[in-house]
Amino acid sequence: MEQPNYYSILTASVRYDKDLTPNAKLLYSEITALSNKKGKCWASNGYFAGLYNVSNTSISKWIKQLADKKYIHVQMLYISGTKQIDKRIIDRKSTRLNSSHSQQSRMP
Repeated sequence: MEQPNYYSILTASVRYDKDLTPNAKLLYSEITALSNKKGKCWASNGYFAGLYNVSNTSISKWIKQLADKKYIHVQMLYISGTKQIDKRIIDRKSTRLNSSHSQQSRMP
């Protein structure tokens, strides 16, 4: 699989969130990279799984962590007249701030 070569962002609120696993934070960073390039991220679990050599189930768990904490919003688009998913759109929530880190300096 071709490795993307554009930058990503890992906000302080995500970086220092103790409730997120390190891999969920990495996935958030990948979502920001794809969002920067294309506006919204519609990459599949299979794409992310191949990129990081993990299972689709792992990707689903990481996406759920991020969505539960409101760092991302996941929208499913269905094939007309069915319950079959056509594609998923992931929006990054750029306004989500963790108040304990948003105004504090990380410098000692």
